Amino acid sequence: CTVTIPANALSAAGLASVWIVSGNGCTQTADGMPTFAECTIFDPATNNVMVYSPLLANKGQKTITPTAITLPANAVVGCWFGTNGMTTTLADNNNGKDLTAAGCVNGGGATGIFGQFATCNGAAFFNAANKANINIPALGTGKNGKPCYTTRSFELVDMDQSDNVITTYLTDAAGTTIGQKTTANAKTLQTELNNGSDNLLLDLFMRPAFGCTAFTATNLADPNGAPVGSLALNELQANKLQANPIATVPPNDPMVVDGNGNFAPAKQNLYRNAVGQGNGQGNKAEAAAYCQNYLDVNIPALITDSKFTIGFSTPDAANGKDLYTFLGQRVEASWVGLGCMDLVTVTYLNAKVTNPVIANRDGNGV
Repeated sequence: CTVTIPANALSAAGLASVWIVSGNGCTQTADGMPTFAECTIFDPATNNVMVYSPLLANKGQKTITPTAITLPANAVVGCWFGTNGMTTTLADNNNGKDLTAAGCVNGGGATGIFGQFATCNGAAFFNAANKANINIPALGTGKNGKPCYTTRSFELVDMDQSDNVITTYLTDAAGTTIGQKTTANAKTLQTELNNGSDNLLLDLFMRPAFGCTAFTATNLADPNGAPVGSLALNELQANKLQANPIATVPPNDPMVVDGNGNFAPAKQNLYRNAVGQGNGQGNKAEAAAYCQNYLDVNIPALITDSKFTIGFSTPDAANGKDLYTFLGQRVEASWVGLGCMDLVTVTYLNAKVTNPVIANRDGNGV
C-alpha cells in the first residue's frame, strides 16, 4: 500500500489534509487492507505531548473534513505508519522533495523497505523528546505481580516489535465515507477500522487484562474527547521505565533484514532510531541473545499469565479465540519468523519438534 503525503506534511495544514492511500486491495474499508497514520507532537516550551492522526483515504472516497489544528511554536512532529496490508510505501507528488523535507524513512534503500512500517521525522522526534522532562506516568504493577508491560517487554514482543500504530478511523457501513475517530464523527460513522499492531495489543488488550493503564495524551482531532495512546508515547515510556532484559529491534527482525534475509545493520539502525532506540550490533550474537530472552521470558509468561488471558477478548478472532490463544499462535509464528530454531539450542522430548509452542487449530484455522 502506498501513502502519498501532502506538501509540508508536518505543518498544521499538512496534518489536517487528507492523505491518499493507493495500491491493489489497499482500500480504506473494513473489508479491505486499510493503512493508518499516527503523529505525536512534542512542545519543547511546555514539555507536553499531543497526538493527531491524519486522515488516510482512497482517491474518490468521501471524507469528513479532518479537524483543523494549531501547532505550538517550534513543535517537533513525528509520524508513524502501519497497515493491515503487507507493506507500506511512502510517496509524494514532488519527486521525493516533500518526503525529504518531512524526514520520511521507508527502509534501507538497496536493502528494501521495512514492510508494514514507515515514519516521517521519527528519529528527530525521539532525539528531542527523550532529552526533555516529559511527565511520563509510572508503569504500575499488574495483577500478575509484575511491572506492567511495555513495548520493550519480552513478554509482549513478537518477531517484529515496535511496529504499527493505535490509530482508529471511522467509516459508514458501506465504507463509502471515512473520517477521523472523533465524538462528532461517531454519530454518523459507526464502523471502526483498526490497525493490527503491537501498540494496539498492548494498550487495548494486554494492559486491561492485567489491570494496567496506557500512557495517553490529548487527541488534537478530538480535544474534548478521551485522550489517546500512540506508538511514540509507548516508546517514550518504555525507554524510561522498562527494566532488564530490554527488548529492542534485533537484526533478525524480518523488517530489518535485506532482500535475501541477511542482517542489514544500517537498516536495523534506521528502524531502531525511528522508534527511539539506540544503535544495535547487527550480528548473530545479538540475534541469538534476543531469541534466548524470548525463550526465557516470553514463553514462561505465556503460561503464568494465562489466568488473566484465558477468556479475555481476542485482538483477532481469526487467530485466537481469546487473548491466551492469540498470544500462543503469535509466539509460535515469531519463533519461526526470527529464525530462533537456528540460533538457540533447545532440547525437546520429541526430536521432531522444533518450536517450544505449538498452536492447535480448529477446522477453521483458529
